[in-house]
Order: sequence, then C-alpha cells, then structure tokens
Amino acid sequence: MIIRLLLTAVKVLALVLVALMAWIQVPEITYDYSRKVPFEIDEAADLDPSRISGTTFAVVRGTPDFSEAFIYRRYGLDHHYFTVDPYGYRLVVRTYDKITDDWKGFNSLVGRLRPFEKQPFSRYIRAIYKERFDVTLPRDAYFLALDDVPEPSAWQVGGLILAVLMWMGLFWLFFLYRKGSR
Repeated sequence: MIIRLLLTAVKVLALVLVALMAWIQVPEITYDYSRKVPFEIDEAADLDPSRISGTTFAVVRGTPDFSEAFIYRRYGLDHHYFTVDPYGYRLVVRTYDKITDDWKGFNSLVGRLRPFEKQPFSRYIRAIYKERFDVTLPRDAYFLALDDVPEPSAWQVGGLILAVLMWMGLFWLFFLYRKGSR
C-alpha cells in the first residue's frame, strides 16, 4: 500500500514538473507573439501601471545616466545596469552590451518593459543599489531589458509542444495504460 502511494506521488510529481516546463514557456511566447509596434514612453508620467499591462515592448525616450551604473555578473554573463533621465530610479535598464561613450548620445531605448519585481534577480539588484549607492528603488519602478524585441522562436514553440506532448504521454502511461488489456 505504501509503495503504491509513493509510486503515485512520484508520478504526480513528474507530471507537475513537466507541466511547469510548459508553464515557464508561456510568458515568453506571449511576449514574442505580442504587438510589434512599441508602446511609447515619453515622460515619467507614462510609467503608469494603469497604462502598462504586465510585460510590453516599449521605446523609452530619455538619455542614459551612468553615474550609478554597475555590472552584475551571473552565470558567466555581464549584466550592465543603469538608469535613464528623466525617469531616475523609476526605470532601471539592463544590457549585455559593453557600454561605450557612444551611449551618451542615445535619446531612446527599445526593449522589454515590465514591473521591476518581475525581472530576474530583482532582489539582488535592489540590494546592490542599496549597498553601493544608498538608494531604495521605488515599489513602482520598472525594468527595461534593452534590445529584447518580440521575435517568435521555433525553439520556444517546439519546447512548449514537446512539454505538452510529454505531459499527455506520461499521463496516459501513468494512469490510463493497462498492460495486457486489449
């Protein structure tokens, strides 16, 4: 009885893990199939949660401010973080590109805009701003992943289809298939 219960628990756990594989893909695919025309942010008042729903493709008008920029190294990648004038700490930007003097001439930035809390490593980035610059980022801050443009990928769609098919196959194998019954 206990072994059967343990085996059922392992089967359910396997189904949950495969379902999570599919679920993780959904926000990425949703963004990649979203509108291709960027939402325009021209001033700080445009960073309003009532106007911006979740993650969106956006163009932000402003100039990069590197006075409190830093590099956060994670998984072998250099994530460069900085803010944008006139938004201050309400908009934090991340890029993987090396920042050069040419960047000071930029007057617009394009990428994936989302609430700061929804971005990867948000707790660590908040802590770095607090530790290095004695700055507490506002709760209504936003994050811009520079150059993250919506572009559908066959790999993402294939991964989602594979995860769904795997879940269905495992469900059939675990709960519907009976050996020797034909």
